[in-house]
Amino acid sequence: EQMKMKRLNAIPAFILALLLIAGLFPAVPAAAAGDIYVNDSNSVLTGGLGSAYAIGEGGTSFVSGDAAVMTADGLTTVGGSSGSSGSSTRPGRDEVSPTPEHLSVTGRISLPYSKFRVGLYYYDGTSSIRNSTLESANLENDVGSGYLFGYYDSNRVFHQVGYTTETAITMAMDKNVTISSGASLGCYHILLPGSYMSFEEAASAASQYGGFPAYYNGAYYALYGSYATSAEAQAALSWSGTGGQVYTASQYCVTVCRTTDGTILFEFDCGKDLNLAVSPQTSYEPAVTWFKGYRYHGDFEYVRRSGDKLTVINIVDIEDYVKGVIPYEMSGSWPIEALKAQALCARTYAASHFNANSYYGFDVTNDTYSQVYRGLTGATSTSDAAVEQTAGIYILYAGEPISAMYCSSNGGATEDSENITGNAVGYLRGKVDSFEAAAASINANSSWTYTLTRSQLAEKANTLGFSIASADSIEITYSDTGNVIGMKLTDSNGRSASFSGKACYEFCTSTLGLKSISFEISENGDSVTFIGSGWGHSLGMSQFGAYAMAKTYGFTYDQIVNFYYTDITLASAAYTY
Repeated sequence: EQMKMKRLNAIPAFILALLLIAGLFPAVPAAAAGDIYVNDSNSVLTGGLGSAYAIGEGGTSFVSGDAAVMTADGLTTVGGSSGSSGSSTRPGRDEVSPTPEHLSVTGRISLPYSKFRVGLYYYDGTSSIRNSTLESANLENDVGSGYLFGYYDSNRVFHQVGYTTETAITMAMDKNVTISSGASLGCYHILLPGSYMSFEEAASAASQYGGFPAYYNGAYYALYGSYATSAEAQAALSWSGTGGQVYTASQYCVTVCRTTDGTILFEFDCGKDLNLAVSPQTSYEPAVTWFKGYRYHGDFEYVRRSGDKLTVINIVDIEDYVKGVIPYEMSGSWPIEALKAQALCARTYAASHFNANSYYGFDVTNDTYSQVYRGLTGATSTSDAAVEQTAGIYILYAGEPISAMYCSSNGGATEDSENITGNAVGYLRGKVDSFEAAAASINANSSWTYTLTRSQLAEKANTLGFSIASADSIEITYSDTGNVIGMKLTDSNGRSASFSGKACYEFCTSTLGLKSISFEISENGDSVTFIGSGWGHSLGMSQFGAYAMAKTYGFTYDQIVNFYYTDITLASAAYTY
């Protein structure tokens, strides 16, 4: 490098300028756009600052905006409009990513369960993403006929306590509720004397009064009637002349009724100890059930966690779960090797989150807080094949399943986890990703811009507790892979707002609303334009990168995951239950 600099310095400036204009020397990338004057002349170079640089012999170089400039003293930064400060040189983005090595499935691990618990409707508040708890929830057989009623124990084993041959049923709070068909359910009933040894005995006794069987705290009972108030139930009991008593179950009770007319079929109340599970039945192929417009494999659980509305959980085989994730996290028409890489990520992410949402009673959510999961509706033959061809394979780091984070696109490089989450994770190391660019034509976020005024930037920073008048000076710090991991905004009075690491990521993406931390800035008077690429947190696998690696470069799924995650191995799994 020193010899190269000596040779450059030995060339007269006006000759060197001509050589640069002719393209005989490589250009040095610069940080901002603007007219570029060579040797203080009026010869304006065509093209942006990213394709040329200015030269002077220690004299003044007139550059609009900050630029990398070759002078007789070497490469330096000159120019800049009033009130702006030079950004650090963005590293890494000219690197070519190495060909990743293949990985074989060499290990074997044990997982505690073969089934996942997925929260479908679980949130206690309102959210644009999360599905809130429900007053009632319908199920309808698509493949199969009828349902078993029961509960799951702590080992995720189903225990049957009842059944129905009805094909369209509704689970509801044991409150005064109007279900989707318009039928009204009352929470007061008449409880017949005594208990029964079996579901059939209780159902037979209840049928004499047009009633229904119930499973309360480990025993069977027979009830009839559905009344809105205790007084109404007492009047009906007195009029009937039958024995029994007015009864309403606890705040954790779930009522099962026929969807079409609200006829009560069954009640389940075991307090907080056990939750009602409903298992769709079929005799000839795996059952498929409609719920909220989507088709699902597996069973459903209904929990009144706080004694109010229903949390709805899908209890599903691991591989069926992955089939329900793939077409919603990555297009089912994409190359199968990319889909197989996504299958490994989805399966491994979930396996690293058993009981991660124990407060709600499940492992993972069905939204972007975990992974998007919508059952079978969006699956394709290719996406299903990707799951089947990688069935039981997991990504390990230090012998344990990784939290296989992934994003839509990284804009040219992934990032070290500590700069995003605040925690250093060995398998989430930043890497320059030269592969992703090959998918730019189908990636709507391969390039984007976002413009704010300096005062708007200051206002956004001030929402986080700072007090600056304007972002008159902006300093950017880049990571080794060229992502923004630091930003300092300073006003004309010297007051500043600084962000680094996780705080910088949150400021850029949440406060400013930028799509990623892969960007540069262009300053033009009072306006600051963020020029970026990518969408997401830049951790782990890029989905568009996986597409490009499979489609353009012909890499296999094991090479794809081996590129995006550091020091990993692949293993197959055995299940404890």
